[in-house]
Amino acid sequence: MPLYEVAVAAPLPGSLTYSHPQRLPVGIRVLVPLGSRLVVGYVLAQLPEAEEAVSIKAVADCLDAYPVFPAQLIPFFRWMAEYYHHPIGEVIRTALPAGLSGTSSGAAAKAKTETVVRLCAPLSDQPVAALKKSEQKTLELFYQCCGGSPVMPRRELTKLYSGATGALKGLAAAGLITLEERHVYRDPFGELLPYSDRPAELTAEQTAAVSALSTAIDAGAFQTFLLHGVTGSGKTEVYLRATEHCLAQKKNVLVLVPELALASQMEGQFYSRFGERLAVLHSGLSAGERFDQWQRILRGEAKVAVGARSAVFAPFAGLGLVIVDEEHEAAYKQDDGLRYNGRDMAVLRARFASCPVLLGSATPSVGSFYHAEQGKYRLLALPKRIGGQVMPTVELIDLSKEKRGRKENWFFSDRLLAALKENLAANLQSLLFVNRRGYAAFMLCRDCGAVVRCRNCRVSLTLHRGRNQLICHYCGYTLRPDIICPDCGSGDVAGLGLGSERVEAEVRRLFPEARVARLDSDATGSRREQLAVLRQVREQEIDILVGTQMAAKGLHFPKVTLVGVVWADSGLSLPDCKAAERTFQLLAQVTGRAGRGELAGKVIIQTHQSSHYVLTAARAHDCRAVYEQEIALRSMLGYPPFGRLINLRFSGENEMQVEAAAKAAAVLLRAVIAQNSLIADILGPAPAPLALIKNRFRWQLLLKGAQPEMLHWLCDQLLREKRKICGKKVRLTVDVDPENMM
Repeated sequence: MPLYEVAVAAPLPGSLTYSHPQRLPVGIRVLVPLGSRLVVGYVLAQLPEAEEAVSIKAVADCLDAYPVFPAQLIPFFRWMAEYYHHPIGEVIRTALPAGLSGTSSGAAAKAKTETVVRLCAPLSDQPVAALKKSEQKTLELFYQCCGGSPVMPRRELTKLYSGATGALKGLAAAGLITLEERHVYRDPFGELLPYSDRPAELTAEQTAAVSALSTAIDAGAFQTFLLHGVTGSGKTEVYLRATEHCLAQKKNVLVLVPELALASQMEGQFYSRFGERLAVLHSGLSAGERFDQWQRILRGEAKVAVGARSAVFAPFAGLGLVIVDEEHEAAYKQDDGLRYNGRDMAVLRARFASCPVLLGSATPSVGSFYHAEQGKYRLLALPKRIGGQVMPTVELIDLSKEKRGRKENWFFSDRLLAALKENLAANLQSLLFVNRRGYAAFMLCRDCGAVVRCRNCRVSLTLHRGRNQLICHYCGYTLRPDIICPDCGSGDVAGLGLGSERVEAEVRRLFPEARVARLDSDATGSRREQLAVLRQVREQEIDILVGTQMAAKGLHFPKVTLVGVVWADSGLSLPDCKAAERTFQLLAQVTGRAGRGELAGKVIIQTHQSSHYVLTAARAHDCRAVYEQEIALRSMLGYPPFGRLINLRFSGENEMQVEAAAKAAAVLLRAVIAQNSLIADILGPAPAPLALIKNRFRWQLLLKGAQPEMLHWLCDQLLREKRKICGKKVRLTVDVDPENMM
């Protein structure tokens, strides 16, 4: 009996072998026995039949008639499983849309169909006089509404005429029509951004970039390009022209964006250019919509896919180009389950497909810039804005020295207030950026100084006045805001700190005549709500937009001439080696929202650290200054790109058990390093900066070294002893190339 390699959707390392009497195609889902239960598995390969008689369990059932992913993706899945120390079956389950990842009961989402009416002969050949009146009327309505097509959805006829339901049965029995089932794709686009015209001409820099990419596409070989273009320099048009060239060569294109808001904008631009050849893949789609989009790609109906990080798994059998927009974004890193980096996996996907990959950003990551300097990536530059637009002027306001007219406006400097008034009087739009959600960052007892914290996590609760709740942003725990102090029993508990909700409320109070909106995950949680706000900004129905990171990146608002950064320092104090780099990138991105139209822009950044190199570089739009400072620091410390990191996190409900497991792991790893004379650092163990999340205590230790193969080997040694070190109560999570250490 033929044998098959099957990856089961369960936390098991490697794959298993099962038998089946018939030939099974690679890439289908099967039900297989695992212990006493049936689980979903994915067929990876047919194996040679065993030479000796062995007892091998049989596949219980086949869930698909055709593959749900192409065979070309299997080496990609295998590589990810090994690199991220994650079971390959779980890798594939992560890759598939919800409707195909499935459980033992089969797919959650089904293909959507509709019944259509098809004429068997033209109306002139139909024996109309012999038909019932209801049947005659149904045929007449068909011809009035079908637009010359011999096919029409049944629901449209029955909506127009209730008697059509019975009449169609009679017409079908007479052989005059047939009733057929037709596949229907759910519309994922909803409200698209407006049509984007194709520019008649490109700048010289754009032309050079497109030419280089076109040559690489024609060559059909792997090569990584870094497109460094200032905000407003036309990077998206380079993406579109390169995609045009790729499609002309009968090749497919994969485009990644870091967040849903940017995905929506990119969809509009790509749909304007490529229409029905476009598919979209992101979390803003329903399970059914995502299932449909996956199927369109799998069947070759869609040639271009745009989506967030999970779109890296798009089931193209062949790729001609991979594009990663805003390549520097930490949002490309998945922070639970399979902890992959979408940008890095896009590069890997291109390597397996033997095609070029384009990484684009106005603020490239330090690592990508370094690879370009070393010749590993080819640098393409767009140093100027389109149409001769100048970069906005940036003004730093030192809050420690600024005198404000009214104490209650402590988060608005006099300069920022004056600029908002001027813009409002001139009928121009403004954007206020604050990198924190909610109304107040924390609740403080005025009597004893205690901070109200989540009972499940060691973090402060954030006041959301619109919901009238204190909310933990990590576990979702809520309290009413009218509470007494849990430490001293005082009722004098007040919200302090600022968030986007509070800034919005204060703007509405100070400027009652202004049309104000907020763009963050609380106010615009759904894709439809985000698109509605973006449309209002675009159509100048909003005067002042208050937003978090969602409003800071990639969005094109031609009428926004003023950007105010309420507090620029929030990210600089985080215990993270990339804190300064990320702060600069965020400031540069939000600065780039100003002056993208005919009028020049200005930016006011409020800070308590006006002399910090990140702030001075942001004022001068000097990306290289930050790069040189950061690369020097990381070289001394051995941090990426000069070394690699793997974070090992231990968590559990008993803090002593978690601490003991982390310390035992450190002892084991240090012993292995010493015994094998390896050069690697073990940092920790220590409590994680967020030491308690969802009632689970967290400790971690960091592996650091210049040789990634050695670090992975050390991980393998630890995972072999995982059961002995962690027992059943402590969970070990391996995070390769961590983006944050919180």
